[in-house]
Amino acid sequence: MAVCETQLWELVQSIEPTQTQKDGAVRSQNYLRDILNTGQMASRIERSYLSGSYARDTAIYPLDDVDIIFVINPSCWPKSFNTFLGSGTFPSPTAVLDSFANAIRYRYPISSVSGQRRSVCLRLYHLDIDVVPAIQDESDVKLIRIPDSNANQWILSSPLKHSENAIVVNKFQDGRFKPLVKLLKRWNGNLPSTANFKSFAIETIAVRVFRNFKFGSLQEGLRLFFDFIAFASDNQAVLSWKEKYGISLSWLTCNIPDAAGTGTNIVTDIDEERRKRFIENAIRSRNKMVESFNALSVETACRRVFEALKM
Repeated sequence: MAVCETQLWELVQSIEPTQTQKDGAVRSQNYLRDILNTGQMASRIERSYLSGSYARDTAIYPLDDVDIIFVINPSCWPKSFNTFLGSGTFPSPTAVLDSFANAIRYRYPISSVSGQRRSVCLRLYHLDIDVVPAIQDESDVKLIRIPDSNANQWILSSPLKHSENAIVVNKFQDGRFKPLVKLLKRWNGNLPSTANFKSFAIETIAVRVFRNFKFGSLQEGLRLFFDFIAFASDNQAVLSWKEKYGISLSWLTCNIPDAAGTGTNIVTDIDEERRKRFIENAIRSRNKMVESFNALSVETACRRVFEALKM
């Protein structure tokens, strides 16, 4: 078997966000957190922390968005009697999002600020920052409820558990997990726009599989991931899998449960054509990875790996 580990680690380095991007993100997110926690908002915000791939160290180049959770005191807004979840207990999701949007516009008068379904987006010249107001869940300190303005409810989420999962699995995999996730996100990003999944879905599959199944190299991890996609979609796998770790990618049921245990299916909005094309691409990449393991030369093996990654 020809080994391409050196080349894969070099590829990981090449898709890392630049130091300039990292430094800019640090300055901008710290400034926003400080300036938003002033005036009337100071009494409404209890604490803030980073979320998303930037916080989990699984972001790839370019680093163009950062997520910040702002845990609020819900009693600072009128209670809503129309909210599906927690009626009469929580404020209106739209009212809270609008308050944050107005507060950010006041503090960033020349920047673009737009309300979104579950956050408020501040667009700076070098970075988008998604501001996510949240209510602390009383049953678990690691759980929060975030607003969903479309559904008019507060839904369970756990960015802290997501970060914890990434750390634990990365340690279990001897530091190879986060680099592997970055390679998989680049592969997913290189797929046609009608065939890729959200990057968080890619990371969630990887967490669920690789907290149970150890791999010894990035090359092996890529083959395992792509072959698992075939197995989870009821296609023929080349390796022996004993379980699907709660994941189903079949035509009958497309379900990737949140690895934080919130009960959320994070691919509820995936249509059938996108699912099929994603799986077809994964199987083609799996076949290229198999060829890389069977290659007689490092040059051929690396060429097959890069073909698998759509590079």
